[in-house]
Amino acid sequence: MEVTFYWFAWSLTIIAIFFIQRRKLKRDLLLILGVFMCTYDMLSWSQIGQVYFHVFILVFFGTYLFISISRAWFDYFWPFIFSIGYAAVCLFLIVHPVWVNFPGISLFLLVIVSLLRVFINDIGGQIGLWMLTNAGGTFFSFLIFSLYQNEGLIDTHVMLSLSIKGVFVLLLFHGVGQLKRSIRKKRKSISKGAAFV
Repeated sequence: MEVTFYWFAWSLTIIAIFFIQRRKLKRDLLLILGVFMCTYDMLSWSQIGQVYFHVFILVFFGTYLFISISRAWFDYFWPFIFSIGYAAVCLFLIVHPVWVNFPGISLFLLVIVSLLRVFINDIGGQIGLWMLTNAGGTFFSFLIFSLYQNEGLIDTHVMLSLSIKGVFVLLLFHGVGQLKRSIRKKRKSISKGAAFV
């Protein structure tokens, strides 16, 4: 699991350094990735402490990114709604682990991330919503399993890896959208008679 996490984290670091133009988003993303990489295996001797610590980090950075732009009143309910759905899927996959090996699970991440893009327009808000969804869903799952004294079933390494993968997919979609806008802009300027640059 560590290899997957660090591969995605370093890939996101390279994307943030070389391909993100907005300084604030670049700085925030590099700070988040640095904190995630430094605290990935922190408090490994206390599983409960590790869950609370990583959930707190995700909530802190997710809230920071999500409220950086003022939004409609109803948009502030999306993290709670998506957290309930995340917890339901998480509980289902933990109780029935055979579905984790199903080939379509990777595509499910693409569907969820594209669903986030429908409700929130800016990339910072999308990343923040994704982090809040992961934190809330993991916390709800942890609370439900703690009622049955099975809180050891929640693995924070899986949670952090999934959140990094989601940010990777969000930035991939954002990059494709930027490329499409750039191509449209060039076509529009060429059609007006401007010189192709």
